[in-house]
Amino acid sequence: MTSVGDALADASRLRASVVGGDGYALAYGSHETRSAPSDSDLDLLFVGPPLRRDQLEQLVRAVVALHEDHRLRLDAEVAHDVKLHAGPAEVDAALALRGFIADATGDLHVPPVVVAPWFFNSTPFKLRLILNVLTTPHVFLGGDIDQYDQHRASGDRTVVLVALSLLEACATFTVADAVATLVTAADGATGKDFLGYTRGPALHATVHRGLARLIAEQVVSTADGACFEQDHARRQAVVAALHRPEVGRRGAPRTLGRARRMPA
Repeated sequence: MTSVGDALADASRLRASVVGGDGYALAYGSHETRSAPSDSDLDLLFVGPPLRRDQLEQLVRAVVALHEDHRLRLDAEVAHDVKLHAGPAEVDAALALRGFIADATGDLHVPPVVVAPWFFNSTPFKLRLILNVLTTPHVFLGGDIDQYDQHRASGDRTVVLVALSLLEACATFTVADAVATLVTAADGATGKDFLGYTRGPALHATVHRGLARLIAEQVVSTADGACFEQDHARRQAVVAALHRPEVGRRGAPRTLGRARRMPA
């Protein structure tokens, strides 16, 4: 069996042929958190210009071949033609919270995960997955670094907006409180059954970065850097503005009325 490093090198070469310098690719999931068996699948996301159906099918075949060459198991819980590639409009939609439900006032709701193919292969779930990939440990496989940095920074802000929405009833909160609300749902669901986050230094860093951006926008305030308060009206206005569909855009991602679990 070859090393994961060899598989990552092949994935990087595949990125160059698929999106070149017009996008980037990330490897994420259990290998990046060092919690996977050595033969676990390599989760990959290629971000770049939209692909024709035949190009997407070619990418799927190449990723399947990569797993076979390196004797890695394939996870098909989410279809490969759904999870492997994201166009710019899909990333923008993910960063605009359109994988969730928001009303006109900016109140955000996180639907539960439904363990069923129709849910895992839906547009809203794909948008949740894109946001999760950008805001959890991953390996940058090359490409447009400026675009990647912009997406990752926006992802930090978006995730904290989710946390603030879930902390609606709290007058003040800490980073630990924000982390806890992203890790565990009100009904006790965690991990893949909720937003796909786990406690650890990486999530704390993500929350800190997102808070810093929202403090600059006066959505959040702090007196000592340890306890925070949110301006509920400003946060709702930001969420409402982000979530509002662009008028006239074809194929704008639809929201999902039902939902229950996050895949690897």
